[in-house]
Amino acid sequence: MSVNRRFVLAVVVVAIVAVSAGCLGYVTGGGEVTNETLDAEPPREYQFDTDRDADFDLAANGTYTVVYNATDREDIRLYEATVYGGDQPLEFEAFRYRYADGTVINGSEFRARGGEIDRTPDETWIRFADEMDDGQVAFSGTGSPRRFTMLAYVHGSYAVTLPEGFSTDIPIVGHVSPRSHEVTDVDGRTRITWESVTGGSIVVQSYRERDVFVFGVILVVAVVVGAIGTVHFRRQLEELRQRRLDMGLGVYEDDEDGGDDGDDWDGGDDEDDERGGG
Repeated sequence: MSVNRRFVLAVVVVAIVAVSAGCLGYVTGGGEVTNETLDAEPPREYQFDTDRDADFDLAANGTYTVVYNATDREDIRLYEATVYGGDQPLEFEAFRYRYADGTVINGSEFRARGGEIDRTPDETWIRFADEMDDGQVAFSGTGSPRRFTMLAYVHGSYAVTLPEGFSTDIPIVGHVSPRSHEVTDVDGRTRITWESVTGGSIVVQSYRERDVFVFGVILVVAVVVGAIGTVHFRRQLEELRQRRLDMGLGVYEDDEDGGDDGDDWDGGDDEDDERGGG
């Protein structure tokens, strides 16, 4: 077998394996969400006492927790957009379900009681059992408070609580979307609320309040450096002009000649006027 044929055969085999792996991903549901992942301990206590349909709590270490209102819902589809224009499943851990009577169960028990948590190549599905019609869902994931973005998986009221010391007050470095929101201070932390979110995404871009001083120092340094550079540049231009003058090249010769021509022309006009008058 020639080298070219072997190369072509190798390419075909690799392509078949790649396609088979992709198809297998769809057949197997895109990867299982293990009970170990669902039963993990949350990074902090879930705030089930919220009155919001979706309530996010952000931490400075880049983690978030969220509590969703699951009343009268059969399922929740969790996904996020990819850079290629498609969807991929939202990854999370430390799943908890809270019944209306206050009973909280973890992910493996949620499944044992008839609930489902399945992952496909495009999304993660949370499906509720028949008796789970008036509860709440909570889980944790990764998301920076400096720029936190999340799709509106459920319609209704939303809230995002920033870590202590973070703010969105300065428009250049702070941003909140949708714009129809309110900002309050709760126990020294900024809390952003929306009364109604019916689609799209929520976006919160925040900064540490102590970073404002750093931004100010950087701005002052930039202005000073720019001013020094401008003065130095103008000084070099002046030195170059002086050198040209010392060498006898001149700088404004054209302008001076133009001025002299204008004066001679005016003089000629005067002479003509005098002759005409004589």
